[in-house]
Amino acid sequence: MNERNHVTDDLAEYAVGALRGGAKARVEGHLRDCADCRKELAALERTGELLSSVTLEGAPAGTWQAVRGRIASRAPAPARPRLAWALAAGAAALLVIVIGLTFVLGPVGDVEPYVIVEPDDEMLVTIEGRLPATWAAPLADEAAIGLRFAYLEEDG
Repeated sequence: MNERNHVTDDLAEYAVGALRGGAKARVEGHLRDCADCRKELAALERTGELLSSVTLEGAPAGTWQAVRGRIASRAPAPARPRLAWALAAGAAALLVIVIGLTFVLGPVGDVEPYVIVEPDDEMLVTIEGRLPATWAAPLADEAAIGLRFAYLEEDG
């Protein structure tokens, strides 16, 4: 008999007498034809007999009070993290709103777009002449470019 047709899931309930009606009849019919399930049922019944022969001992006096005291001493922390999460979520929402409005409304005020200029030969010579100063003063290169742009604007 293949594995799908076995009644192993119902055997524990059958062993303790918990099955009724059609479920009980189905298991009994299967047990008549299946030696594997009869062996499994016999093992479950032996286990039940062994467990019923064990006597339960009561816990020493005061055990449950000690357990309750330990649980109570580990009371959960106050709900402050919820406030922190709420504030963080509010800040994130505000940031999303500001960024969204910036994209929708566009820049505020008169903003000139950046103009990207390819350097000509004269500008490259000026920049290259300033390279030693650039190592000594990192902003010297930007200053040289700024002077060159000012010179070009004057020439118009």
